[in-house]
Amino acid sequence: MFFAQITFFSYLSSFFLITSLPISSSFYLPESNPLLSFNSQVREVHLYTENHRRGMYLQINLDGRVTGSHVQTLYSVLQLKSIKPGHVVIKGQSASMFLCVDSGGNLRGQGVYEEAECSFRELLLADGYTRFLSSRYEIPVSLASRHSPDRHSIPFTRFLPLRNTLTVGSVTEQPLNSHRHFNVDSDDLLGISLNTMGSPHLLIDK
Repeated sequence: MFFAQITFFSYLSSFFLITSLPISSSFYLPESNPLLSFNSQVREVHLYTENHRRGMYLQINLDGRVTGSHVQTLYSVLQLKSIKPGHVVIKGQSASMFLCVDSGGNLRGQGVYEEAECSFRELLLADGYTRFLSSRYEIPVSLASRHSPDRHSIPFTRFLPLRNTLTVGSVTEQPLNSHRHFNVDSDDLLGISLNTMGSPHLLIDK
């Protein structure tokens, strides 16, 4: 009788153990939304791009405008987070806005994440640069003017991710308008009066 009770309780324990497994696993939520735990596994970088004459850093301003700055600023500090193999979300740290693109290739900063227009395919190039293609439209992220005939060609569509070394104390407290920046919608994107900026390509960490 005592042996039978032990056997019964043993079977009963095994039954509860087996039946509890699918129940507990049903509470697992995969991290498919980049808004969840965005601070984990994030690359903090500046995205530098150039042509044969000018170089600039992509920045997302507080009003949602996406421009290019000839120097690193707090608005050019970007957070890159992988949402699935080969695809990333790009978020401006200071503006707290996601980089998004529409069907015409127009860039904007947006406070609310939309997977269709705010996720990008990350293509690593052999020279160390990276191209970001819209996951939906396959249009490359570009800082060239929308009036430029070669807007989606090589110039200003290859970005060199540079590690962020800026701190709040290392940046002078000046209004954003005091920083010379490039308006991506301007017909004079290159700014003929500006001095030529050398490529930081050789400074990238190996």
